[in-house]
Amino acid sequence: MSDAFRPFPRQQPPVRCIKCGGISIILSEARHPDTGYFFWRFTCLDCRIAWPQDQHGGALDDYA
Repeated sequence: MSDAFRPFPRQQPPVRCIKCGGISIILSEARHPDTGYFFWRFTCLDCRIAWPQDQHGGALDDYA
């Protein structure tokens, strides 16, 4: 379908896990164990790995 006739805006591709490549990813806020500051992180529900959102690239609005 052409973008001119699409009734909704094009969505961003899903975030993929950096380990297994799955798309069962959640975004949550966590406290850094060393600094105590809060940061956003992705967690894969398939392989249970977690990584900071800013290491994956993009901004929070890109994946919301």
